[in-house]
Amino acid sequence: MYARVGVLLLCIVAMSALLRAATDDSASAPKEPPPNKLTVAYYDFSSGTTGVDVNLRHTFATSTVWVGGYHQANGFDQARVGYEYDYHGKWVTFVPSVQGASHGFVGGSVYGEVGHSVFGIGGAGRTNLHPYWNLGFDPNDYIQFGGGYRDEHGNTASVFAIRDDRLGTGQTNTHFYFRRHVGRDWRWTVDVVREHGVGDDEVVVRAWAASIDADWRRWFARVSGDEHVNYTPEHQLRIAAGVRF
Repeated sequence: MYARVGVLLLCIVAMSALLRAATDDSASAPKEPPPNKLTVAYYDFSSGTTGVDVNLRHTFATSTVWVGGYHQANGFDQARVGYEYDYHGKWVTFVPSVQGASHGFVGGSVYGEVGHSVFGIGGAGRTNLHPYWNLGFDPNDYIQFGGGYRDEHGNTASVFAIRDDRLGTGQTNTHFYFRRHVGRDWRWTVDVVREHGVGDDEVVVRAWAASIDADWRRWFARVSGDEHVNYTPEHQLRIAAGVRF
């Protein structure tokens, strides 16, 4: 019930944010990103189940907080909150975070980069193994490693793996990530993921997932497809959109 109330309240915030952004749509893109980010997502499962997720983030000078709610048509609801500290130096990035959610979930993660134009990627996550629905679809208890390249305009290409290191499933999501700025107003992001590991009923999953994001000024949209979402038999289509304000 609390998650449904949370989704309703966030939808009200969403409508307010959309109206506010619409009044500013004719303005040129700001030099600094707005501090708030609202994302509304719709999930369509191959079994016929659908889900709706609403997530609101606010970024301070050195940290970010978020609150979200998920409602699934088969009766699973979850409200969540989170906090991350954002340190971005010239040669080092360090982002620890903590998350909490209904159904008794508690978790934490850390992400880091070392380097400048060419950089290495490392990270890890731990939870209490309670059910958790978030905006990502990688293992929640994991280690992360990889590397990438970023130019002076923010264009980025990277390859990294997120691997379960706790439950013995061998689930590994290898991401091939590319982000490109086009002019002042447009940014495109493509993330292709190779999924490999043991899923439900001990079936070895070898599948692909992919997403493409389009950012235009304050607005953004994402379309994703996943052959075996969360290493289940379910195929899933995800559509998300939102606004920064």
